[in-house]
Amino acid sequence: MSRIMSILLGISVLAAGCGIFETRQPQPPQQARTDFQPPLSPDVVIQNLVNSITDRNVDNYMSCLSDTTFGARPFSFDPPADVFRQYQGIFMSWDRNSERTYFNNLSVQSSKTAGSQLILSSENLTTLGDSAAFSANYSLVWPNKVPGNPQQAEGNLLFYLGIDRNQNWSIYRWIDSKVGDSLTWSDMKARFSQ
Repeated sequence: MSRIMSILLGISVLAAGCGIFETRQPQPPQQARTDFQPPLSPDVVIQNLVNSITDRNVDNYMSCLSDTTFGARPFSFDPPADVFRQYQGIFMSWDRNSERTYFNNLSVQSSKTAGSQLILSSENLTTLGDSAAFSANYSLVWPNKVPGNPQQAEGNLLFYLGIDRNQNWSIYRWIDSKVGDSLTWSDMKARFSQ
C-alpha cells in the first residue's frame, strides 16, 4: 500500500511541477470588434452602419436594414438610373440577401491591413413620429485585392427609416445618387454581388 502511495505522490509532484494544475490566462475571444448599439433612434442606426463598415461586421450591417421578420417594411435599394441600366440584371431583384452577399464578398476580397471607412457629410435627419429620412454625401473607402474593382465610392444617399414591432429603427429604403462622375456605392455593390 505504501508503494502505491509513493507512486501516486511522485506522479502528483511531477504533474504539479509541469504546471498542469496551474490556472492560465484566458485566450482573447476570436470575435470581430463591435460597436453596435441598440437601434432605438434613427441616428443610432446611422452610427451602427458607419461602425459596421469600419468593423467589417456583416451581422451589424444587416441589423441596420429593415427585416420583415420583425414586422418591418420590406427593404429596397434604388441605384442611380445609369448604374441600374448597366447592371439591370443584378438590381432587378436586389434585396436584403443581396446586401449580405455583396458585403461578405467585399469583406473576403479586401486587404486585411488597409482599413475601410464610411465618411458622411452634409447630413440631414428629419424624424416624423415612427418614420424618418436621412440624407448625406458619402465617401466609402474599402481597399480590396481585385484588380480593376473600385477602392472608393462617392455619392449621395437617402435613407428612409422606420420602427419595427420591437421598437427598433432600421433602413427600409435606400436611394443612391451620383455626385459628379465618381463611381457610386451602387457600382461597388454590383461588382461585388457575385
